[in-house]
Amino acid sequence: MVDPNPNNDEFYTKALASFNQQMALANNNNNNNNNNAAANEIETYAKSLVEDDLPKIDSAIKSYLSLVAARSTVASDIDVISTTSSALLTDTTKQCTFASCVKTPLDANRCALMCARTLLSTINSTIIPPESISEGGRSTIIITNSNDDDDDETNNNNEEEKMKGEVQTNAARILWNRLVERQQQQQQSSNGSAATGDKKAKQTKPSRVLGRESLHVAYPYIEERLRRGILLLNNDNNGADAVGANDDDDDYDDASKPVLQTNPLHSFSNEILPPVKPPKGIDIDQWEAFFVEFRSLLDRACSSSITSNSSSSEKEPQSTLSSKVDDDSALLWSSDKGVAELRLRREMRAQRATEALSSVEGAKAVVADAVLG
Repeated sequence: MVDPNPNNDEFYTKALASFNQQMALANNNNNNNNNNAAANEIETYAKSLVEDDLPKIDSAIKSYLSLVAARSTVASDIDVISTTSSALLTDTTKQCTFASCVKTPLDANRCALMCARTLLSTINSTIIPPESISEGGRSTIIITNSNDDDDDETNNNNEEEKMKGEVQTNAARILWNRLVERQQQQQQSSNGSAATGDKKAKQTKPSRVLGRESLHVAYPYIEERLRRGILLLNNDNNGADAVGANDDDDDYDDASKPVLQTNPLHSFSNEILPPVKPPKGIDIDQWEAFFVEFRSLLDRACSSSITSNSSSSEKEPQSTLSSKVDDDSALLWSSDKGVAELRLRREMRAQRATEALSSVEGAKAVVADAVLG
């Protein structure tokens, strides 16, 4: 279990100290009178990523593993895709399930576990490149205003929000990379004391220290590595001739860089973002569905306040429960680890059962009146 107050650990103190040094060096190159205030704000935000952003990535991955495994175990040919939860996903995102390719629940659990391990390993080994970092992190919504008198104020507010988002994204990148680099250094220096080195490396993994806010910044780069792995596997399976067939396609570069050029992340070399091949024995489409749905649930969690939604759902009128849809992102990323969401689902099912029973009883009464009539 992850320590709820990781800042007590010696490593976290050192990590934040290293983070402060790097930010201080960056500030020295910037002639801004508010450097000290900005540095304090950045440090506060960095600490919040470590101490307050709960649950941690490890916990969310485990919850997602359980969700996919359970879904694959109970799904049938008719209800593989849930009409409720899928309503919260994008039009092109499907729920991941291994129900169509496994024979036993044990097989479904094994497939989900293999995918979760590969995803977690990729998360903990990905370095976020410094270039074009804002394109992979938060996006700033620009609000247009037709009133000329308010244009200056609106532009200033937009610029402040943009700068704040870039500073926070950069802080998350530095802290994330520091954790990955520290983990790699500990693994390399373990040598004879492998057990001690592995234990220290586990403590410094981003997945054990950070939560959804930091992962939201890193995930575009993680997903890019996974997609490159799929392309690399397809190229290996199809041979050089198949790769050459794309030479005239403007969307592709040469065979050594089989990535689309329309995405800014594709400008990074494979050395910076090395490909990660799918787990052996897992269908490529299902593997893609696994990490794409995880990203969709992460996006939803970061774009809405799950904690407030969960608490407000307790006050929801009973008459409107049947109109709600399941929110799988709350099972992964809510601070109560999905307790409120599961309670709401039970209430929804109970209300639907009560309504169905009332309808049946009403129909029986009508029939009886007609017969006795």
